[in-house]
Amino acid sequence: MQEISGRDAVLAILSDPAFVVPPVPPASAGVAWLRATVARFSSATVHRRRRALAVTLLDAIPLESLRTSGRTHPVAILGRAVGADDPVVDLVRDVAQAYQPGTGDGSRADVAVDRLVAVFGGVFDEPTAARIGLLVQACEATAVLVERARHRPVHEVLREHPPVPATRRQALVTTTVGDLTIEAGEVVRVCLADDLAFGAGPHRCPGRAHALALVNETLAGEPVE
Repeated sequence: MQEISGRDAVLAILSDPAFVVPPVPPASAGVAWLRATVARFSSATVHRRRRALAVTLLDAIPLESLRTSGRTHPVAILGRAVGADDPVVDLVRDVAQAYQPGTGDGSRADVAVDRLVAVFGGVFDEPTAARIGLLVQACEATAVLVERARHRPVHEVLREHPPVPATRRQALVTTTVGDLTIEAGEVVRVCLADDLAFGAGPHRCPGRAHALALVNETLAGEPVE
């Protein structure tokens, strides 16, 4: 798999409609259903509709409400904010470890997705998937960002050791980026760092402000040693 690095090349690919997130097949339950129903793995009109659901959820969460005391997991804070009355951190972790296609224990993730759907009302629909997807995508990435920011400034973490170091895109047509030729159908690894640590283009992370607020509010709520 070719790797794309360098700000200009990364920005070009993330912003070009000729590059899409590798598609996933439709499914009716489990983690495969979640992938097939969230914005993360969608494109074009479907992506815009599903992304709007996530943005609406985030817009309803005031940044100042994200402060916590102690080492509360970010998912516990966000879970309450999007309507989870039950503890969901362990369930979200079980989904996150197999969220990307071809990774993790799918059976464990399937059980966790079904339980999370029940937590959010029991309906397998796009609004429910948006809630679960928001938590899954924030799970390890935000927790890692918080932990690394305990030892160095956030901007250094994002520049030198971002919690999500790369994403993937698939070329719809043969394209040249810099001195690289990317064939139609080819999937490339796109490096993320610095001001592109949260992505760019249509799939840029809609939760950037909330992730940074969680870092700041979590660290502000911890006692000084």
